[in-house]
Amino acid sequence: MTVQSEKKEAQRRTQGERSEAMRQRLIDATVTCLADEGYAGTTVSKIISAAGVSRGAPMHHFPTKASLLEATAEHLIRWMNRHLARATRGVVDSEQRAADMITATWRELHDGAESLALMELMLASRRDEDLARVMRTLWDAGRQALDMAAKHYFEPEVEGIKPTQLFILTHWLMRGMALERHLTNDEQVSTHFIALWAQVTSQHLRAKPGVSTPPPRPAFWNRSLAEGSD
Repeated sequence: MTVQSEKKEAQRRTQGERSEAMRQRLIDATVTCLADEGYAGTTVSKIISAAGVSRGAPMHHFPTKASLLEATAEHLIRWMNRHLARATRGVVDSEQRAADMITATWRELHDGAESLALMELMLASRRDEDLARVMRTLWDAGRQALDMAAKHYFEPEVEGIKPTQLFILTHWLMRGMALERHLTNDEQVSTHFIALWAQVTSQHLRAKPGVSTPPPRPAFWNRSLAEGSD
């Protein structure tokens, strides 16, 4: 490769990096707006203001508001799975592994703008079929990742109850608690019920001994989730 071609390649990489940085900036601004303003209040104008960019920036990277929301939904599902993985990595191999993982997951996933933004998109998808299609595909991908993690770390203690089933129930429990969190406004209440559910779950799961490696990453995770899952 000549010096001139190396310079052109470096320039292309720089332009690509700048483009990706702008895309992420717009997605981050959309997350902030969803958390602060709700789905109905998240307008393109407010996203532009939150991102601090020119009015033409969103259209250059996302031709429609729907495409920006789709990219934001994928970002949030990936965020959820990254934090779930981080929660599980920090838990030692012990009889209390299930309880420790549930407690860590609550701390990691259900606090902050991302959790609020994801709930806004889920609620909005009830009346928006295009958004529902995207969320359904992304949710199926996330559920596959949860299934792989549950099977990687646990075995059933009670016949007929699978680890994946219990962790799907855990996810639904936490989502409902997060949705009502602003009504109780008492973290002690949340902590109590998370601990109670962790105790119940631990009675039905057995940690696989000696498993300290993270679960395998699903094949679909290396491409756009919105393209569909295998």
